[in-house]
Amino acid sequence: MATTVHTLRDSVQDQLAELKDDLLCGFHILEQAGQGTGIAGHLTARLPGRETFWTNRWALGFDETTARDLIETDFELKTVTGDGRCDPTLHIHTQIYRVRPDVNCIVHTHASNVVALGITGETLRLSTQTGCYYHDDVAVFDEFDGIVLDTAEGDAIAGALGRKHAVLLKHHGMLTVGPKIRNAVIGALVVDYAAGVQLKAMAAGRCDELSEEAALQAKGFLTAESTMDQRWAYQKRRAKKRRPDIFGTA
Repeated sequence: MATTVHTLRDSVQDQLAELKDDLLCGFHILEQAGQGTGIAGHLTARLPGRETFWTNRWALGFDETTARDLIETDFELKTVTGDGRCDPTLHIHTQIYRVRPDVNCIVHTHASNVVALGITGETLRLSTQTGCYYHDDVAVFDEFDGIVLDTAEGDAIAGALGRKHAVLLKHHGMLTVGPKIRNAVIGALVVDYAAGVQLKAMAAGRCDELSEEAALQAKGFLTAESTMDQRWAYQKRRAKKRRPDIFGTA
């Protein structure tokens, strides 16, 4: 029995160590992609089934975040592990975690391409192969334009998201979710890229879309576990190479 308990404890610790490494990389991947906007924007992640999540200390930019800045907080936004408090607008996240047990990571950024696309009233079209990652998987929320400071607005955004994995927040930005950190972070990169291409095509006066068959084929390839493994490994290598002051040297 003692051996079993010890093994389970080691397994949880290994999962937590992986989560914190991926989370820290996620902050810097998003920053390097131009999605860090001062102290705005959020990235959170939890171990499956937990009613706590990990994020960075409030008032830090993505680029400033180090391993010692990661904290664990509960769904009332009270710090459980670490020093400092979390962003007071994180009820966007808590309310999604409450109703989506399949979601273990949430990204919210104010990527400029996404904000601009949302202002036009458009949603993401199937105009790029890359964007097919989110084929039939993007919602739009345009019911509230203020700062989310309580659970009511968080509930509304969670309701708009439904079972999908991305939502465009009109005048605000986007939110992506996933079962793992890699899904939500790569998803945020995808949405911003696809939104940027779509805006350029719209400005040129034409925005053709892929066929349903082509879109489904592209989505199957892009979301396959092997593809995701490779894309995430690349993004992590790139982030760590660019910030040896945060991650050390290989």
